[in-house]
Amino acid sequence: MSDELTRDDAPPAGPPGLALRSLDLDRRHVLGFPLHVAITVCADRPATCIRRLPRPSWAGNAGAIGVRLARADTGEEVVRIEPSPIVIRELGTPVFFLDPGECRRMLIDVSSFLPARLAPGPHALTIVYAAPPDRVESQPAPIELAAPGPEEQEELRRLAPELARAGSWGRWTSLPPQDGAPVTRHIERGDPLRFNRVLRYLMYGPESLCDVDPALLDVLDGVYAPEAHALRAELHAARGDAARLAEQAAIIRSRYPGLAWWIDRIEAGQSELGLVRECRVTPIDGG
Repeated sequence: MSDELTRDDAPPAGPPGLALRSLDLDRRHVLGFPLHVAITVCADRPATCIRRLPRPSWAGNAGAIGVRLARADTGEEVVRIEPSPIVIRELGTPVFFLDPGECRRMLIDVSSFLPARLAPGPHALTIVYAAPPDRVESQPAPIELAAPGPEEQEELRRLAPELARAGSWGRWTSLPPQDGAPVTRHIERGDPLRFNRVLRYLMYGPESLCDVDPALLDVLDGVYAPEAHALRAELHAARGDAARLAEQAAIIRSRYPGLAWWIDRIEAGQSELGLVRECRVTPIDGG
């Protein structure tokens, strides 16, 4: 028998890198509102770990996300944005680690990359995630860009001053209401802002987390379904309902392992929603 390594036995060349496991999105998007997509990344070698990866989220993309958008009928590229991450944790760059065998799902908003006068119609969307020296790119995914209807146009006009003050939909979600204005609990399933409104209510609603009805999360379907399970886990933890928390944890770890990190934090008593609730103060209106 030869002592030489076969091709399958040869040690891999170079350090471990990233692999893009999936891109998830809803097939229809109303222009002007958040465009959430979810990417799941893992190490390209299951037994390895990768450190200091930039962590984009619904709140901000950490410079790590790029976008390609092309018209479905002609293939004409109408958006091409390159990622430009700067991973300096000391300057506040959000980062995460991938331990051996781990993956990470990240729900991100790419609406800020879309031109203001983008024509509606069928398109193909490609997402790029850069974590120097690694870079992964999804296959183009079909998406229908729809013009807002009359009610949606009115809502965009109503929220325009708040959105301008916040600077992005992610920042608007975390923006404390001005002058003690109530945060709406009435959220409909077809609302293009339903995910942002749910988070806003959980952070700034009048009830304590232990009193929030988990049925509030029923509107989070489609691309938001995995996050809805994690948010239910948050509410069950706040109620001290260990049995229902365990149910949601099992669902996450079996169906959506890219969100297992969230369950780990909840079980460790490090709920981010709970922290926001503890630290929030009545905002001072600076005019």
